[in-house]
Parts: sequence; C-alpha cells; structure tokens
Amino acid sequence: MENLAELLRERCQADPNKSAFLVKELDKWREITWLQVDQMVERVAAGLLSCGIRPGDRLAILGNTRLEWTLSDLAAIRIGAVSVGIYQTLSPDQCRYILEDSGTKALFVENREQREKVAPLLKDLPDLKTIITWDADDDRHISMEKLMQTGKESLSSTPELVRDYESAIRSDQIAIIIYTSGTTGPPKGACLTHKNILAELEQINQVFNPDDVGEIMMFFLPLSHVGERVPGQFMRIARGITAAYVRDINKVLDDIAEIKPTFFGSVPRIFEKAYARIQNEVNNASPLKRNLFRWAENTGRQVSRLKQKKEPIPIGLKIRYNLADKLVLHKIRDLFGGRVKYFLSSSAPIALDIIEFFHACGLLILEAYGQTEVSCFCTLSLPDSYRFGSVGKAMPDTELRIAEDGEILVKGEIVFKKYLNQPDLTANTLTEDGWIKTGDIGRLDEDGFLWITGRKKEIIITSGGKNVTPSNIEFLLMKDPLIEAAMVHGDRRNFLTALISLSPDHIAVWGEKTGYPGLDFEAYTKLPEMLELVQKRVDEANLALAKFETIKKFAILPRPLQVETGELTPTMKIRRKIVEEKYRQTLDSFYE
Repeated sequence: MENLAELLRERCQADPNKSAFLVKELDKWREITWLQVDQMVERVAAGLLSCGIRPGDRLAILGNTRLEWTLSDLAAIRIGAVSVGIYQTLSPDQCRYILEDSGTKALFVENREQREKVAPLLKDLPDLKTIITWDADDDRHISMEKLMQTGKESLSSTPELVRDYESAIRSDQIAIIIYTSGTTGPPKGACLTHKNILAELEQINQVFNPDDVGEIMMFFLPLSHVGERVPGQFMRIARGITAAYVRDINKVLDDIAEIKPTFFGSVPRIFEKAYARIQNEVNNASPLKRNLFRWAENTGRQVSRLKQKKEPIPIGLKIRYNLADKLVLHKIRDLFGGRVKYFLSSSAPIALDIIEFFHACGLLILEAYGQTEVSCFCTLSLPDSYRFGSVGKAMPDTELRIAEDGEILVKGEIVFKKYLNQPDLTANTLTEDGWIKTGDIGRLDEDGFLWITGRKKEIIITSGGKNVTPSNIEFLLMKDPLIEAAMVHGDRRNFLTALISLSPDHIAVWGEKTGYPGLDFEAYTKLPEMLELVQKRVDEANLALAKFETIKKFAILPRPLQVETGELTPTMKIRRKIVEEKYRQTLDSFYE
C-alpha cells in the first residue's frame, strides 16, 4: 500500500454498507456507513481543490473531536495536502504560531467561537486565504455544507478529479504535521509521512489480533494528538472498526455504557476519574455493601497478583473469586459497557494501585510508550505479555537501545521525517544512522520490557552535584490517586522540594469519607488533616529514595494544575518553567 488515501479507498470499497462512525444527535446514535464517508470525504476534497488547495499545501483543523474533524483530515490527505491539527484549547497566540510556522493556506474551524479566536490573526497570516466553519451561523463565511456542495458540483463534471490526485501521492510525502505540546519552548511541528503511519499500523496489526480489539471503539481524545489520530482514527480505518464520537469528554463514562466498546484506549485521567467515581459510591454505601465490596476487591487483587506472576490460582481462591465476581466485580465491567476486552493507557504513568484494581475486576490495562516523532507507539504491552509498571516490549521491525547516559533510542520506519522549519533541531534529534533520541530515560530488563525512569531534559542537579530524575520521585508520590500531579524542584538548590496538586475527584471522595462533604477545593487543601495525609504520602515515598532524593518540604497547591492556565500541556504534562514561575514565591520560601 502506497498511501493513506489508498487505505481509505480500500476500506470504503470493501465495506460500503458497514457502519463506520456513530454520531449522537438528540440522544440517539446515528450511523454513518463507509460508503457515506467515501462520498462526503470526496466532496470535501473536491471543494478544497475549488478553493485553490493543491498537493503539499498545509490545511489546519481547529475544533473538538467530531465527525467533521475526520472528514476534513481525510479530505486533505486524499488530494495530497498536509493536515495540521490544532488543539481547540490553545490560546490565540499559540494558534498564530502554528498557523504561521506551518504556512497554512486553509483552516477548518468548529464554530463562531473558534473563528472569532483566529479572526484578529488573519492580517498577520497572508498565506491563510480560506476559512471553513463546520457549524455555520451566517452566509458570510464558507460552511462545511457549502464546501461539500461545491465539491459535488465539481465531481459531477469531472468524476475522477479527486482520484487523479490520490494516485499521485508518494509514500515518502508528508501526510500530517503534529505540533508537540511543548513542555519547554514553543511547540515543534513533527512531520509524519504516509510511510511512517502505514508502518505504525502494520506493526500494531502484527501484534494485536483483531479479536483482541473487537468491532467497536470510541473517539473522545483530541484528534490533534498522535494517539487518537494514528492508532485511533487510521487504525480504525485499516481494520474497519466502528467508532463512536463522544461530544462531551466529561460524559464519556455515560456514553461508554451506551456504546459498549470492545476495546478502550485513553490517557490515565479517564481511568483515574472512573476509579474515583467507584470509590465515592462505595464510601457512601451502607456498611454491609461497603464491606462486601472490600472483600470482593481484596479477593480480586489476590487473583491479580497470581496472574501477574503467571502462577496457578488455588481452587479455594478461584471459588471465592467467582462468587466475588458474581456479586460485585462484574458491576465494574458494566460501567464500561460490559464488553471491553482490554484497556490501553499511554502518554503518562498510571498508578499501579489503579491498574491492579481494574485487573482485580477483570479489566486488564495495557501500557504503551511512544511519542509523536515515532508515529505514536514504539512499545506495547500485550494481553499475553505485560508487566505492571512497564510499557511493554518493542514493536516488530522497531529497534530499541539504551544509550550510555540512559536515553532511549528508537530506530525503524515509524521514525518521523523531520521537524518543520527546524533543521538544526532535526539534526540534533536524529542520528546519521537513523536512530531518534527520544529525550526519555529508561531501562530494558532481561526479557526486553522497557521501564521509563525519567526525562533527560528534566534531570535536576543539586548544589551538591547530585543528579536526580524528578519523574521517578513524582511517580512515587502519584501512586496515591489523591495526588493528581506533583512537581519536584531543586535544580542548583541544596535539597529537593515539591508542589503537590490534588485530584478534584478524589478529594471529594476523601471529604465524604472523613466528614468534610461539600467544601470547595481550596478549603480542602488547607485542612490540617489533608496536610497530615499528604505528609504521610511524602514520608512513604521518601522511604524508597536515597537521602539526596528525599523531599524535605512541600506545598499543596490551592487549585489543580490546568491546561487552560498553561500549567499543563494538552496531553497533561507539567510545563515546569511556567509552574515554577507562577509559584516562585512559594518555592523560594522553602529555602529561606
């Protein structure tokens, strides 16, 4: 297969009447077949050609994850244009940077709000000539509907218009540009070719049996992110998996119960929210139900630990587990529709306690590792090959190596082509013989499982000359679901300190359980009992650390770290410099 346009064409021809996507309208799920997808994408593509878009031109998409996002993306790809995703939560200045850096010539926006966000930028963006609005509200702007009508008219006179462009797409052409979140400095445009993405899909296909994934999944993470785009959108096209669009991520757990997906991939936050919701309900239940749940959970955890070691389950424990499952544990699976075979978690570590809890309930969370620059995943945990805390083994046809300084190096056809407009950075990231320096620190165990231990650029050097990997310490702190985020500080200081951000969901559960229901977030953070509890968690983490790695002082932040305030990237990673600057006075006070 030469390109992604061919991938789409083959799927639409193979399963024209099969359900491709589900869209919720007036509380009902509407089915979109592959034939309809083919027709809509071709019309949008022809409409773009009528607007002057040509192969190689950049076309940006700014909006929430929905059907129109996919149609816009696939239409750009079918005419050999380059699709550029923009997170809908980005500020006008951040949008300006991406639009200018990419040289975008056409922009899809979701609605008036997003259109008005970029309108003041247009005078400084001479390349951007066309804006198409999905939810049109007047006749002064090009609507998606109008674009498709224009495309339909073009195709009526020239039926092979789009196919002629498809046939000219080469595998080494750039298909999409994904701007990394940028924990330090401005985002970088990672250029992925058709060949990169097809290689990623092929490698996933080799290790994940179609029966392990099933026939229906969900869209709810940003399609601007490589995870929802490549092993999400494009994998579903490759395998013909029906996908349902969740319009409100805050209601994803409600939609899951309706859709009943057979495979579910997400960032850790969704699993953390589900865990908090379950624990809250248990804590508010009657003593009898609460004790029954804890007995069932404990029984499930005993079974989980034996399965992890691949040891036999004693007959007595097996009987108790079957009873626990019948009375309690199956209800947890029902929260996710009752048909999920496996979960996949990536982008950040997930607390081992949460992984084991869901495993105890019969739901296996598989962790994976990768980054935009390797087309998403380069390692995967598999249903028959996993170790909790590890991110799995290298995918087929992908090589892993650990450099002398501990940095993870990756090689294979999944490795990206370049950073847009940044040749020096590209040269510093890619070696002459094709290895990419990931910037992550890790180790490979004797069986080939990869364990992530930190970020190279985030290593702290104390005033005593000790090198410390903060993510190791932060992960220990975040083993407690109550701690949503932690940032260790101490570069060029004489000891380490930490800023602690609590989970709004878990703090509410804690409040109900301890007799402080209904307080606002900041009030919880100031309670002496909360300070004592967090101190206990810090002390427990310190027991596992060398003396120079221990946290000597900490502060509980008065509100959660947020994407909207710039403290977190859209993929929920801490922007350390911004957080340090915002809480500079607090950090400095630790050392006075």
